[in-house]
Amino acid sequence: MDLAAFQFDRSFVLDALRQGEIDYLEHVSEAAEADLFRHLFRRQIVQRLAETYPTPRKKEEVPVWIYLASELSLKLHGAQAYHALPRILRCGGLIEALGPELGGRKSLHPDTGDVTLACPGFNDKNDYDRQTPCDQDFLRKFARDTKADSLQGWFNREAPRCLRSLGLFDPEGLFIGDASYLFVPDNEHYEQSDLLWFDEHNHPVKAEEVDLRDQRYQQRRCYKLVSLIHVNRKLDFFFVVAARVVPGRRHARLRVRSGNAPSFMNWSKRWCGPCTKGSSKC
Repeated sequence: MDLAAFQFDRSFVLDALRQGEIDYLEHVSEAAEADLFRHLFRRQIVQRLAETYPTPRKKEEVPVWIYLASELSLKLHGAQAYHALPRILRCGGLIEALGPELGGRKSLHPDTGDVTLACPGFNDKNDYDRQTPCDQDFLRKFARDTKADSLQGWFNREAPRCLRSLGLFDPEGLFIGDASYLFVPDNEHYEQSDLLWFDEHNHPVKAEEVDLRDQRYQQRRCYKLVSLIHVNRKLDFFFVVAARVVPGRRHARLRVRSGNAPSFMNWSKRWCGPCTKGSSKC
């Protein structure tokens, strides 16, 4: 198991950067992330999305918007595991954006340089000092208990509504449909995944049309991520306004109504072989 350890030492990092010694560089800075979350909180964007989130909890002991903000912070840093939350909060900007009332405070040890967090939390259940606004185990269980169909439906409905209300859609209303394969380990416990044949460029092929003895062709377990992406003609930006993960064999049709926002995505369960070329019929 690989273990990455981080130590907060600003002067050491600055000296190393001046000398060109870079071992690891985060792609999101603490200041930029804090500004982003301040903007999201000030305009009530995260809170508004949380109001319609398909929460699996009947009793809300931790606000749903804290869950969404924590998920955003993890994704900004490319973290896939929830146990990374304490590390991300120490080097990210979410704590700064929450302020001392919700995010608590950071303390720097004068000798070791270690950063300690002290957060008030949202309930009185803990008998020990909190170091994060919500526990990493809360995030994991909350995500596990959220139904996948409800989550995808929420994103496909509320994300475009939120973007449209903020005036972020381009007046021309250009949308691109995209289907990408998501590869997973060859384990049958990946529910509704499919085993398909791919070439060396990860393009799907039909088994009856190629020589499977050729080492260039490999059988891989996969899903398909079908996305609806909004862009402008200059390609200055893009928004994923709808997405759904389906079995790798399944074809999908996207249905969009006028008004610069998708209404829903319609999914076809028929199977006619792997897609190798774009088709208006699929």
